[in-house]
Amino acid sequence: MTEHDAPERLDGFELRDLISILFRWRLWLIGGVGIGTVIAAIVAFATQPVYRATASLLIESQDIPTTIIASPLNDGVEDRVAKVREQVLSRANLARLISQNNLYASRRGIDSADKLLAMLRRDIAVDLVGANEGNVSQQGKNSTIAFTLSFSSPDPAAALRVTNQLTSMFVSENDRLRSQQARGAALFLVRRADELRDRLVALEVKRRSIEARYNGALPDQLALSQQSTSALRAEISRLDAETQGIAQQNGLLVVRQQQSTPPLPSSARTELAQAEARYDRLRATYSDSHPDVQAARAALLLARQAADREPAPPDIGAPIRAEVSAGNSRIAGLASRRAQLVSAIGHADRLIAMAPQAGYELNNIEREYDNLKQQYQTIREKQLDAQVAVNLQAEGKGERFSVVDRATYPIEPVSPHRLKIILTGAALGIAVPFALMVLWELSQQPVHGAAAIRRLTGEDPMATIMTMKREPRLGFLGWVQSLRSRHAAS
Repeated sequence: MTEHDAPERLDGFELRDLISILFRWRLWLIGGVGIGTVIAAIVAFATQPVYRATASLLIESQDIPTTIIASPLNDGVEDRVAKVREQVLSRANLARLISQNNLYASRRGIDSADKLLAMLRRDIAVDLVGANEGNVSQQGKNSTIAFTLSFSSPDPAAALRVTNQLTSMFVSENDRLRSQQARGAALFLVRRADELRDRLVALEVKRRSIEARYNGALPDQLALSQQSTSALRAEISRLDAETQGIAQQNGLLVVRQQQSTPPLPSSARTELAQAEARYDRLRATYSDSHPDVQAARAALLLARQAADREPAPPDIGAPIRAEVSAGNSRIAGLASRRAQLVSAIGHADRLIAMAPQAGYELNNIEREYDNLKQQYQTIREKQLDAQVAVNLQAEGKGERFSVVDRATYPIEPVSPHRLKIILTGAALGIAVPFALMVLWELSQQPVHGAAAIRRLTGEDPMATIMTMKREPRLGFLGWVQSLRSRHAAS
């Protein structure tokens, strides 16, 4: 083969060889297309049409802005739609839909109830709609603002009827679920608030008990206790100084009393002393009946009477003794006061020593009290928001589903796509014989003309002998015989 012929080759075949192959297989290719198209058309027109009714529901927020009243029900829109979907598509609801609308009547005696329920779930579609795009999947990250609800059925009236029933069920189930969640949140917050209030009351009682037990040792009383202790110590120092002064004064008084001269006794008292001495001396010598003793006794009586009639001499030491006694009384009073002050200082020192423990326990109580109080205030605010949410749900002003587009009677079926099926059948009809053609040509490598000999041997044929074509038979048998003879010649 020359370089001039090289551009016309394609993977070992010349372009005219490929055209020749297609021409020889033309009847197979045309027949495959026709058969595939006919079979696809039969399937497309024999398949039962399916109609779909679709309703659009908008997910509306509460009427009062969340910046004013925050809703305690802050679950995601996708999660809420999924929860409502699971509630609506429960086994009991689906069975009721099948019974009320006489769905799958031709399959009831053949398939089980579970299979019928699975078929109904398959025919129901819920598609979320994002804020910036159209339909999004359940795992979409767009902000969901609405969703579409559809049902597919061979009966367009049943599709419309079931879609309307599902729409009502979705709306009512969402209202019921939101109201139940709002009431549950409100009741939980009430119980939590009561629990926190009881704990606050208990902490208040405990704090008062600690304040009573550590009275005087509390942090706000510690400075006063220290000042009081300093004043008491100063008072003790003053009492000690005063006691020392009184003691020195008493000592001086005693010394002055000892240095003073006692007054001389009177004559009557001197005679009384002499009579007592004589009487004692005679009694020591004689008996009481002795005349000298009796005479001495009579003289003693006369001397005593004379001494009693005589006034007593002045006692010059009495004022000193009275002053010393007053000083001793003052010293005793100061000592008693000092003992009281020492006891008070000891008590104050004990309070000061207990101050760290009192501050520790009181700080713990106050810290826990402040935390609980903050939690209580937060819970109370949320409780008010929850009660507002309950009222909004009861009045139909809370978060809800509203129907934007109600389902309409479906006119055109959504399946089967007949044109697509027919085109697919035609494509398969031409693909199968084309694959057989390629397989036959590559495996058998039949020789057709001088170009095939040149391609296989690399040499030009020596001569070309013409053949006379027989007249083809008429009818189907003739067509088959012609195909057989052509392949035999190849």
